[in-house]
Amino acid sequence: MKFIYTFLLLSIPLIVICQTPTKEQIKEVADAKKEVKKLKGEPFPEFDLTTLEGAQVSSKDTKGKIMLVNFWFTRCRPCIVEMPEMNEMVEEFQDEEIIFIAPTFDSHEQVSKFLQKRDFDYQSIPDAKDFCLEMNVRSFPTHFVVNQEGVIDKVVIGYSSMTVKALRKSIRKLLKSE
Repeated sequence: MKFIYTFLLLSIPLIVICQTPTKEQIKEVADAKKEVKKLKGEPFPEFDLTTLEGAQVSSKDTKGKIMLVNFWFTRCRPCIVEMPEMNEMVEEFQDEEIIFIAPTFDSHEQVSKFLQKRDFDYQSIPDAKDFCLEMNVRSFPTHFVVNQEGVIDKVVIGYSSMTVKALRKSIRKLLKSE
């Protein structure tokens, strides 16, 4: 029994050390966040993606519509915590011309399994690793509100009590400008 306790005491610091990001990794993520925030006012890149259900969603489908893009993944705690609020937003704006998509680098199987246990009313787009990299998204969740002309109106990185408020405000502003 004493051996097990000793083993655990010696193993835990090793596990923690292995999971601690390096200064270089932290700087890389911080730099990526800055670059993503600079996308505000830029055209959202063209895309052609496949939803979990197998439907195609492309930038051509978004012309003249507002789009909310939520980059997430199935093991992201903040992503999971915000999902009920994101679902409320989908319901609130259901009668508007708004497309809600949620790209993730997770596999089709991982997303399917996850969504059997949780509700997420966005169009989930699994296997979108290349798209995540193209957008330089390295922090999750990351949200983009894209206006009717295809230009990024708002970028929100991470989750806080203000996330949904900021996204709603941006959407309402765009709806008034129609």
